Parts: sequence; structure tokens; C-alpha cells
Amino acid sequence: MSLFLSTYNLKLISPLLSKNLEILRAISLTIPTNLVLNKSITQSVPKSAARFVCSDDKSAAQQQQSMKAFYAAVALSSILLSAPMPAVADISGLTPCKESKQFAKREKQQIKKLQSSLQLYAPESAPALALNAQIEKTKCRFDNYGKYGLLCGADGLQHFIVNGDQRHWGEFITPGLLFLYIAGWIGWVGRSYLIAISDEKKPAMKEIIIDVPLASRLIFRGFIWPVAAYRALLNGDLMAKDV
Repeated sequence: MSLFLSTYNLKLISPLLSKNLEILRAISLTIPTNLVLNKSITQSVPKSAARFVCSDDKSAAQQQQSMKAFYAAVALSSILLSAPMPAVADISGLTPCKESKQFAKREKQQIKKLQSSLQLYAPESAPALALNAQIEKTKCRFDNYGKYGLLCGADGLQHFIVNGDQRHWGEFITPGLLFLYIAGWIGWVGRSYLIAISDEKKPAMKEIIIDVPLASRLIFRGFIWPVAAYRALLNGDLMAKDV
């Protein structure tokens, strides 16, 4: 029975297959054989180069930009701090020296006195050269007094302001801090030298005849004396122990 059905199906399908084959042959005959594809179509499209940006590169670029901004801010702040503040008569009885008539009068008097002494000597003599140099120094000194915003009283003399105003730090606070640093540096180097020679057989001789190589090494180490003093204070070595 199954064999009969399969043969019957083949008889039904075979006419359809033969028709399909005839259609395909007709189509193949109608297609021209001299067709050439366009070169522009056949050319491969260039692939866009993929760019990969790592997060580390982005962070490095951001860090460089932040460092540039930081350096610019430091440079700007140093320029602003180093620039002399404009002199303002914010204290009663004082005026900017460059606007004081008595200050200008004192400058003229001192220069005139030096010029009168200059007439007593030959132009190329040693005293004349020294007086000319002193005249130039006097002019430069008075010019700096007016340029850096010092305040003068009614007598034309300069007055230092020590009340902590930032505009007058260069008059007292900055030189005072510099003096304390230099004095502490000298004292710390001397202290270190005495401690270094204390183990010698005759330390008194090293105090009379200075050990120059040892002293030179201690001088360079003394630049960081504030840090060294603080460290000695924490360790308990800053003060001498009672014997």
C-alpha cells in the first residue's frame, strides 16, 4: 500500500518539476553573458579606523590640565604677592611718601649737600667717584621708598606699620621673619657643632680651632633648622638633660 502511494506521489510531482526546470532554462537564456559589475560598487568600502581611548589616558589628560591650572594659579599669586601694594593713607596723620612734599624736600636737601661736597674734589679723583656713587644710591633709596608704598609723616620721615596689615608686610613682618630664620639658622648650626665635638678628647680645642669640614657640613644641614628643631622637641632632645 505504501509503495503504491509513493509511486502515485511521484507521478503527481514529476510534471511540476519538469515545468520548473523549463522556466529556469528560459531565464538563464535571457540573462546576457557580457555584464560587468561597476568597479565603484565592487571596491571595498574602507573601514573606519576604530579609536579606543583608555580611561587612564583621559585621567592623565585631566591631570595635566589640572596641573597646568595649578601652576598658572601659583604664578599669578606669586606675581600679585610680589607686586607692591598701592600706598593708601589709611592711617591718620600719614601720607604716601611719593605724594609728600616734605619727603621730596628731604631728598633734594641730601642730594644738594652731597653735590656741594663734590665740588671740593677733582672730577676723576677717588673722593669724587665715591660721592657720585653715594648720590646715585640716595636717589635710588628715595625712589624705592616712594615706589613700595611707604607712608610718611608731616616731617617727611618714613613710618613702618606693624599692625599686621597685608599691604605693609614688607616693612616689618617679612624682614622680621627673615631675621628670625637667619638667627635661628646660625644658632642651630652652633648647637649642632657643639654636640658633634662633645665626644672628642679635647672639645675645647675644637671650639678654639674650628673644624672647617665638619662646620661646612653642619651649615648646609642648618637650612632646615625649623624641621630639625621640631623633630628634636618631639624626641625630647631639644633641651639638655639635667645631670
